[in-house]
Amino acid sequence: MTLFYFFLILLFFNFLCNFLLLFLSVNKKSPKLFIRYFFLSILLVAWLALMLQQINEIAYISTRQILGNLVLSIWVCISFYLNKNLKLALLTNFLNKIKKAILNKETNSIILMVFYISLLQIICFSPLVSLNFLSGPSSFYWIDFISLTICVFGIASYLKAFVQKEVGQAPIRKGFLGQAMHPEYLGNLIFIFGFYLLSTGATGGAWSLIGPLTILLLMYRVIIPENERGAMSKSSTHN
Repeated sequence: MTLFYFFLILLFFNFLCNFLLLFLSVNKKSPKLFIRYFFLSILLVAWLALMLQQINEIAYISTRQILGNLVLSIWVCISFYLNKNLKLALLTNFLNKIKKAILNKETNSIILMVFYISLLQIICFSPLVSLNFLSGPSSFYWIDFISLTICVFGIASYLKAFVQKEVGQAPIRKGFLGQAMHPEYLGNLIFIFGFYLLSTGATGGAWSLIGPLTILLLMYRVIIPENERGAMSKSSTHN
């Protein structure tokens, strides 16, 4: 199986997961369901990719691959309860268009929009594709340890920023994270770049740099501006 066909299978599965999630959300008349579990398909895609690798005998399972999928699964499970602002900023426009398409019974538009968001997900998390295709040597190297440490640090940084925000504590303006305007988003970026670094241990994994770069672009062009507009809107409403 080539990398291209491997990618297509994962993309199609991701599309089906998102379409089912959207169907359940519409059926329950609750967009919150789609927003909360938006990254669930990524968790499922990661483990499906590992299964496909073994079924097609593409490569042997590596320690790097197992630990990579586990740390990604932890991040996804955390996202069910956190990362609300990130998901709202990313999905508000999408859900508004979906709502309009449903009201107008535009089935083709709905399918295309779900496909687009599914493709964007796979591109953003492309390191999981390379990590689970040719996972590289079975040995666990020092670069793998550093990569996992960066992933854990990113998750911990995000959780710390979230707790400070929830308790109304002003963020500490010391150190690298303290100087960031959006430490919760910086934590997520640290995680995804650590995950990419882990994927470079896979054979030919360098191409998946497109994932973290796409996320970085979305952060600064869509997510952060959208959240800042929302914050300004709330501020003007209270005033």
